[in-house]
Amino acid sequence: MAQTAKLYVIPGEIGDRKVYVVSEGEEPKDHPEVDVSISRQDSVHWISYGKKFRVTKLVPIDEKKDSAPEHPFYREINSGPARPEALNHTYEAHFQFEDDSEADPHIRIGP
Repeated sequence: MAQTAKLYVIPGEIGDRKVYVVSEGEEPKDHPEVDVSISRQDSVHWISYGKKFRVTKLVPIDEKKDSAPEHPFYREINSGPARPEALNHTYEAHFQFEDDSEADPHIRIGP
């Protein structure tokens, strides 16, 4: 059985740099969401200790997903800061590992 991914928060002057350790194998049904604050300019950094991976897409999954921007961050890489128009939206981040396995942690954008 896969372990729940760990989230480490590294405090900073302008918000948190959140390090999300992506677990290998099948994800538990209740894996944690990453909360990203727009006003604090939080950023997320995805890592995996076991395999190389790439982010294939970010997909809005909340009930207001039609109004969500296609990409919630200013940078093309999947880390913050988040765009204001992504406020109150939740995204599913799709990761593809070098062995073609996949993971899909969630990102919730808040104030």
